[in-house]
Amino acid sequence: METLTVVIIEDEEAHFSLMKRAIAREFSYASVVHFQDATTCLDRIDQINPTVIITDYLMPGMNGIEFLEVLNQRNMDVPVIMITGQGDENIAVRAIKSGAKDYLVKSGDFFTLLPSVIERVLRQRDLKQSLHTSERRFQDLAESTINWLWEMDVQGKYVYSNPVVEILLGYQPDEVIGKYFYDFFFGQHKTAIKNRMFQIMRRLKPIRFFETQLIRKDGLEVIMETNGVPFYDEQGNLLGYRGISQDISERKRTEIHIRNLSQQLINAQETERQMISYELHDRVAQDLSVSKIECYMLLNHEPGLQSHVKERLLAISNCLQGVITSVRDLSYDLRPPVLADMGIAEALKIYCEEFSKKNGLEIDFQSAGLHSFSLDSNIEIHLYRLVQEGLNNIRKHAHATQVNIMLMGASPNIILSIEDNGKGFDLKTRELELVNEKRMGLQNMKQRVNLFQGQMTIQSRPMRGTKILIKIPIKRQKSESETAHINH
Repeated sequence: METLTVVIIEDEEAHFSLMKRAIAREFSYASVVHFQDATTCLDRIDQINPTVIITDYLMPGMNGIEFLEVLNQRNMDVPVIMITGQGDENIAVRAIKSGAKDYLVKSGDFFTLLPSVIERVLRQRDLKQSLHTSERRFQDLAESTINWLWEMDVQGKYVYSNPVVEILLGYQPDEVIGKYFYDFFFGQHKTAIKNRMFQIMRRLKPIRFFETQLIRKDGLEVIMETNGVPFYDEQGNLLGYRGISQDISERKRTEIHIRNLSQQLINAQETERQMISYELHDRVAQDLSVSKIECYMLLNHEPGLQSHVKERLLAISNCLQGVITSVRDLSYDLRPPVLADMGIAEALKIYCEEFSKKNGLEIDFQSAGLHSFSLDSNIEIHLYRLVQEGLNNIRKHAHATQVNIMLMGASPNIILSIEDNGKGFDLKTRELELVNEKRMGLQNMKQRVNLFQGQMTIQSRPMRGTKILIKIPIKRQKSESETAHINH
């Protein structure tokens, strides 16, 4: 239990005795020290280290207000309760302004009220100390963290910044305070990002993983990830936002490097597939076709062949035809020639028709809006592979009878939707399987989409089918009229 030392400055012995008795009733563990004047108390106050001081206003030598002023000069933070025999409001106001924590008149219920006043003053002291501890803790964290802690008002103007901003942006905290958050924005999308941030603030929503390019004081670029929350006054009015910004420049560079390496790897795989496709189509399939023709020539131009030899040649010829068909199918799967000849929409339409016939699936493929985009062979083959992976997943796992596929250009994205009426699955379970790489089909699709900084979302419920929605950002090709206008 905390030691409670109560100092009472009272020149009337009877009043002191009654106060001491009232305190002892409520605080049996309290130690009470009595002084008849303020000067003597000040001489010994450092030795006593009081928890709370109760002082009369009218005392010999120094009155209660003067006593408070001396305490203030000495920077002594001890809660003081002022008492007086007169209910003078002016004295009460002066006492509170001078630092008294409470004011009590020696009325009929004075001795009954005194313990509760002491308790309230001590509770206020504890709250103040707790607040100070919290502020100190926050200050220590703010100064030791590697991240930028900030606070801004409803207009987006910074009102607080921790010292780390100097490391991240090159500015002293006092240089940041008074500036608006968008003053540090960098890049051609500065206005759009500013509007997005204000839109979040108007809706009183938390700021979550908000990425921005900022310009340092030395002109260098830094990429920050920001999280923040709104804060309010006691009436619930928005005061502003406070949050934390983290430098993710190195992480973004690493992500770009990994993405480039992955892109190079997949491009190398596609190049190798193309070479194998050509080899299968132009050499292996041709050689097999020659062998089949040789069998045909023997069957039709060698009348002396025995019947069992003809049967064997016919069987070999039929087998060769099956192998030729398989090799050509494999060649087309590795690198569909129709993709280069007719474009992604027609290539996928043909692929879906052939897949439907082979697997008994009803597939409805639709495309729209692609003419507005300039799709190179790289993005086209990836879109083709995404549909391939999606249909193969449906064939292997979904037990579906119908699939709807939509490939659509909707600036600034190419949108691919693959929806089936199969058995569906639980999303949380499947996400765990994706982490463990048990479902490589969906994992491969996600990796392909990530290469183009796209988004892939999956909607599914058991026995309700599955929908995969993919958005890939693509630069839209300007129309002839737009180009002519720009040139003009």
